[in-house]
Amino acid sequence: MNRLGVSIGILSVMAAGCTASVLATIHITARMSEQVDIVEQAFTAGETELCVTAAKELSHIWDDMMHYSILINDLGHAVEITSSIAEIQSFAEDNNEEIYASCDRAQAQIEMFRDMHIPTFWKII
Repeated sequence: MNRLGVSIGILSVMAAGCTASVLATIHITARMSEQVDIVEQAFTAGETELCVTAAKELSHIWDDMMHYSILINDLGHAVEITSSIAEIQSFAEDNNEEIYASCDRAQAQIEMFRDMHIPTFWKII
């Protein structure tokens, strides 16, 4: 009977940890998407300082995400997001219109990253 109780306890802790991880990933990726929108809107409005500041904040959010994530299944995808965020920051500092393409690419990659971490029946099997 003790083994059953311990097994249920371990399973409960694992389920709680997985749920917390998924919720944190959803929250952080939503913040990142909002930050990309802020960068794009600031660039469109011609507010260079706000654009650069928002791009730096986006980089900090992603760095926090990388420190939070103990295991990242697809390191290549994480490198692509890091590259897109670096491009956004560089284009914001240079006031380059290529920032729009980088923002769109980052949004797609962030969405894919979020979807990768949401468990579905087919991913579990």
